[in-house]
Amino acid sequence: MKNYFSRLKNFAVYHFNNRFFVKQWIVGIGRGDIRNMIRNKTFNCDITWLPVKDPRREFADPFILSSDKGLYHLIIEDYSMDDHYGKVALLIVNDRYEVQEHKILLDTRSHLSYPFVFKENGNVYVFPESADNGNLSCYLYNPETRSLGFVKHIINMPLLDSNIIKHKNKYWIFGITREKDNNENYELQCFYSDDLLGPYTPHPANPLANGMDGVRSAGNIMEIDGVLYSPTQNCKEQYGKSISINKITRLNETSYTSEFHMNISIDKNNKYNRGIKTIHTINVHDELIVVDGIKWTFAPFAQHKKLIAAKAHLKKSGFL
Repeated sequence: MKNYFSRLKNFAVYHFNNRFFVKQWIVGIGRGDIRNMIRNKTFNCDITWLPVKDPRREFADPFILSSDKGLYHLIIEDYSMDDHYGKVALLIVNDRYEVQEHKILLDTRSHLSYPFVFKENGNVYVFPESADNGNLSCYLYNPETRSLGFVKHIINMPLLDSNIIKHKNKYWIFGITREKDNNENYELQCFYSDDLLGPYTPHPANPLANGMDGVRSAGNIMEIDGVLYSPTQNCKEQYGKSISINKITRLNETSYTSEFHMNISIDKNNKYNRGIKTIHTINVHDELIVVDGIKWTFAPFAQHKKLIAAKAHLKKSGFL
């Protein structure tokens, strides 16, 4: 009988939440020494979560363009439930963690996300996920005009959440594909080149890993004390629930090995994380840390509007 009432309670809570709350991806920002956190296997950073007033809009996948004069320039995925796809956007945040400017940088009318940032020789390159278009493309960011200019297609594969590092005088791209026989399972693909813009050679050990935990990228690969640490998503129970940090123990043109190092999850006892259920990505510049996660937002009418928008999208697509 006790189990029955427990299941009944969970059923009621689940349907109440889905009727009156909206799950919304938002961006968080804080400060801390990530190097010591990785060394000590403890994530102890107070995060200020940036509110998104429109419950039909979501901000995710933050990367850091620059940090200067009390202003933080972030590049993010800006997803609209009305459009049903993500765009690449700029967020300028002051040192009180207040959004000063929001600007769409790239809209291809197809889904864009995970705008990976790579800096070299004074240039800022952005490699957004564009798997819907079937390729990984490179853009050059102009800080004067705050705009992105197309450079070239880098890899003609529908890669998810690609990371790039320079290691031992070579450039390495780590991207994710879905298993052919199991669309829900991720595979880690690697490519290397002598030049940032390619051409790239597939790693002979591809796929380097597969599964729902420790495979899909969750932010920049970090080098600490001469060791590479790769943030990856833990999606076993739900998408983007927490972050698994893997230590890369071997990386060369013929082999790759890694091992689990630590987990980063939401501290629900921290007052700053009220309403936050998951943590999905993490990126760092000096002591500036940016993350994203899901927040449950009370918005009963937004659920109704969401259903109307979804129906309109299906009708426009010819499904209704």
